Amino acid sequence: MDKIIFFAILIIFPLGQITKLGFVNLIDVFVVILTLITILKKPKYPNWYKYFLTFILFCVFSLIFNYQLTELKSILYLVRLISYSFIAVYVFNFYRKQIINSYLLILSCVSATLGWLQYIFLPDVRFLKNFGWDDHLYRMVGTFFDPTYLALIILLGIIIAVYKKHTKIFYFLLISLAFTYSRSTYLALGLFLLYKRKFLAIAFFAITVLLLPKMLSEGTDFGRVVSSQNKLSNYVETFKVIKKSPAIGVGFNNFCFARTNIEINSHACFGSDSSLLLILATTGVIGLFLFISFVLRVTSLAHTTYYIILTTSFVVVLVHSLFANSLFYPHIMFWLFSLVGLGSEVNRKR
Repeated sequence: MDKIIFFAILIIFPLGQITKLGFVNLIDVFVVILTLITILKKPKYPNWYKYFLTFILFCVFSLIFNYQLTELKSILYLVRLISYSFIAVYVFNFYRKQIINSYLLILSCVSATLGWLQYIFLPDVRFLKNFGWDDHLYRMVGTFFDPTYLALIILLGIIIAVYKKHTKIFYFLLISLAFTYSRSTYLALGLFLLYKRKFLAIAFFAITVLLLPKMLSEGTDFGRVVSSQNKLSNYVETFKVIKKSPAIGVGFNNFCFARTNIEINSHACFGSDSSLLLILATTGVIGLFLFISFVLRVTSLAHTTYYIILTTSFVVVLVHSLFANSLFYPHIMFWLFSLVGLGSEVNRKR
C-alpha cells in the first residue's frame, strides 16, 4: 500500500498546480496519507531527525506564544511541513532501492516537457491572473504556473544529470531552463556550473540566453525592474515584521497576520519572497539557528554520490530561496526530503 501511495505522488508531481484545491494540493493529501502509514509501521528515525524535531517544537512554541495571530491555516502549514519530512523517514526505512535519483530526474524531464507543451501551444497564460496567479506571456511556466519554481525543478534535475553523467538530458534541461527567463535560477545555475567547472556548459547556456526572443513581454526583458522593485519592497516589509519579534518570531506562517497587525500599507496578503527571511520573521533568530543546525546536520551525511547530490541541491535551493519562498514549496520539499532519506539510508549502510 505504501509503495502505491509513493508512486501516486510521483505521478502527481509533474502536474504541478493543476491538482491544487484552495491552499491544498493533491500531492499534500497523498503525502499526509503516506505519513500516517509510515507512523503506523513504527519506523526508525535517522539521527538528524531530532534536529528537525527541535526546530518543529520551537515553531509550535512560537505559534502558542503568538496565539493572537494564529489561525487554523498556520497550524495546517506546520502539519504539512512535518508530513513532508516523513518522506525522508519513509525512504530511510522502507525504500531500499537506490533509484530515487532516477525517479527525480524523470520528474524533472517530464515537468520540462510539459513546460514545452505549454510554451508552444499556450504561450499566453495571462488569464491565470483571474485565478490568483501572476500573469506571464511567452515564458515557460508549465503546470506550475510559475517560471521560477518550474526553473528550480529543472535545475535540480540538471544537478542529478551532471553527477550521473546524462549528457543529453543535461542539455535538454539546460535549454528548457533558459526559456523560463528566471533570473534567480540563472544565478543558482551559474554558481553550480562554476563550482563544477563546466565552462563549456556555461558558454552554451550564455549563447542560448542571448538567442532567446527578447521584449516579447515584460517577463522576457532581463532588464525588467518592476519585479525587482516588488521584491525589494517585500524585503523591507519582511524586516518590519522581523523587528516586531526578533528573538522568537511572530509564529510559523503567521507572516500575513503579523503584517496586518503592524499596519503595513498593503491590501494583499502575500508571504515573504525569501524563505530564510520568512523563517527569521516567523521563528526569530532562535528558529533560524535551529533550522540552520538541521541543514548542517543533514549535509554532514556519508560522503557518497548521494551525499554530494543532496548537499549541492540544498545549497542551490538556499541560494534560490533568497529570491523566492522555495524551501517551503511542496514539490521542492518532496524533492529535498527524498534526497535526505536516500542519503540517510546510504549513511546507515556504511
